[in-house]
Amino acid sequence: MESLRYRKARTEDMEAVMALQTAVFHGEQLIPRDAVEAFLAMEPQCWVAELDGVIVGTAAAWHEGGQLHWGRFIVTKALRGRHIGTKLAAFTFAELFAQGIDSIFMEARDTTVAIVGKMGGTVAGEPVPFYKGTVTPVWITRAAFARCSQEMQNGCSS
Repeated sequence: MESLRYRKARTEDMEAVMALQTAVFHGEQLIPRDAVEAFLAMEPQCWVAELDGVIVGTAAAWHEGGQLHWGRFIVTKALRGRHIGTKLAAFTFAELFAQGIDSIFMEARDTTVAIVGKMGGTVAGEPVPFYKGTVTPVWITRAAFARCSQEMQNGCSS
């Protein structure tokens, strides 16, 4: 039987977190390996989705340019489409808003834009090229997330 849980990453998880990020960001999205690895210098908070003791998803938040950024949001390719990412995103947003954060900024791929939009996120600009594909600026606020959390199963119209 599968056991899936969402939690804050521990120091001993970071090797597996970075291996998953490297596989997706470098291997699939063609982001240079050194750019993927430079992420740790931003001193992020990280979360994981863990299935039967194996890290299968990650997300992170860090401060940059005077604002809180969220991203590094991935699920291992074999498990995509099972809503693991949606639940991980909701878990991380709830934890960040519980810390007193009022709004979160991200530059997201199309799939993430759709997921965050159902949670109250709003697109803040046009997509821009980013390695293999594009990213779109998105904001999510504590108030919009709280409102949409009550309607999560049906989605939320912002």
